[in-house]
Amino acid sequence: MPPDLVLANARVLTMDEARPRVQALAVVGERIAWVGSADEAIALAGAGARVIDCGGAAVLPGFHDAHVHLLAYAASLASADCRPPGVSSIQDVQSVLRTWANRTPEGEWIRGWGYDETALTERRHPTRHDLDEASPRHPARLDHRSGHAAVLNSLALERVGIRASTPEPRGATIARDLESGEPNGILFEMDEYLGENIPPLDGEDLAAAFHLAARKLLAFGITSVQDATHHNGVDRWRLLDGLRKSSAPTPRITVMAGSSRLSEFVEAGLRFGDGDDWLRLGHAKLMATASSGSQSPSPPELGRVAADCVRRGFPVAIHAVEAEVVASAAQAIAGAPMPPISGASHRIEHCSECPPHVLEALERSGATVATQPGFVYHSGDRYLKTVPPHVLPHLYRMRSLAKRGVRLVFGSDAPISPPDPMRALYSAVTRNTESGEALGVAEALDLPSAISAYTIAPAASTGVANALGALTPGRLADAVLFDRDLLELGAERIREAQPAMTIMGGRVVWEA
Repeated sequence: MPPDLVLANARVLTMDEARPRVQALAVVGERIAWVGSADEAIALAGAGARVIDCGGAAVLPGFHDAHVHLLAYAASLASADCRPPGVSSIQDVQSVLRTWANRTPEGEWIRGWGYDETALTERRHPTRHDLDEASPRHPARLDHRSGHAAVLNSLALERVGIRASTPEPRGATIARDLESGEPNGILFEMDEYLGENIPPLDGEDLAAAFHLAARKLLAFGITSVQDATHHNGVDRWRLLDGLRKSSAPTPRITVMAGSSRLSEFVEAGLRFGDGDDWLRLGHAKLMATASSGSQSPSPPELGRVAADCVRRGFPVAIHAVEAEVVASAAQAIAGAPMPPISGASHRIEHCSECPPHVLEALERSGATVATQPGFVYHSGDRYLKTVPPHVLPHLYRMRSLAKRGVRLVFGSDAPISPPDPMRALYSAVTRNTESGEALGVAEALDLPSAISAYTIAPAASTGVANALGALTPGRLADAVLFDRDLLELGAERIREAQPAMTIMGGRVVWEA
């Protein structure tokens, strides 16, 4: 059949080892039908084909962000921006929240996002009392940039039922006044509880925020995402399906199933891999953390939960940040052989701390590591100031894992880190922070390996490498065209390159 679209005069990085570079590709319908030389492309293009002259610039497979939180990212775009450097003191936090309160009807929730206590002049978390001064008549929620802490004002604490007698949910912490025992408003690892007790954005506001989030992702050249929210249930699956259909165009979405809600999916007749090219059910997501001082769940229980997910036909993706938790996750995965799912793999999400003995455990486990090189860029300067020097070489390791044969996939963890693949690729190949400081240079990757971790590797980890992640005949025509040839820019200049066009299923969905 004659092509509908031809990309010509390009430097196409196909991610196909047999033919890694071509000059052109042709699309019929939603899929790539042909790749080859520029001369052949011109001859192939018929009168009805749209021909895009790429001017010698690079064309890559669409980026595949392997770890995001879509609804939280959308909500952050509809929240007061409390990120540094714009907000550098508690007084600044109060000023931003006060502005939002003044334009919000009394009694309605106001939300702030992105504060970092290490970047505030006071070097402490805001408390309920600080938020009360800014918002006495509105319940207020202020989320930490990590996503693992939040601050509520007094009215918000009352609304969600947190008082002196309230016990902490397992693995969570309610910070309290040492003398009175009253909650001071600072909450750690309470996101699921707050999600169940704070009303979400209403339908119209949520749809607008989701549409904005989708457009931003497409502008970054991101054509596929994996939502790694650990409390995803059938309700969120259906919500995302509705938002996707009403907010087109959007990236393709793989929804991880919360392990505690896996029964909902099974009872609804949904299994790993179900869905279509636009919305698909992915891994079972497990949370393991030691942030409260002891690991929750315990290593034996984590192993039991992972094995139960496998019995239900789901590979697992285990949130693991601290070194001892990463080792525990590797052990759980080693004890839970993969279900018979072609191509997919168990995963460890983040793998933030990885000393030598943990490297060995990861290699033995066969797990894929979903890491976030963007954290090196956006949070690296904070790590250099606050992390003990002996731990710094073990943060967000990449080359050491790759040398041991551990598959790497990249994600942003948006909204925790901006979903900008170019900043992430820059730090992956230079290990430079935003200010230009070096963090763990020995863990830098070469550029082709870093691009692979943002394209074909994430697709493979969830079993869709036959459809996504590479520009070869038969695969879906998802591609990003750049404003220059980023392959010749060199590591230090790669962040200068920007997407000029994003294509999904052979259709242009975003242009600069």
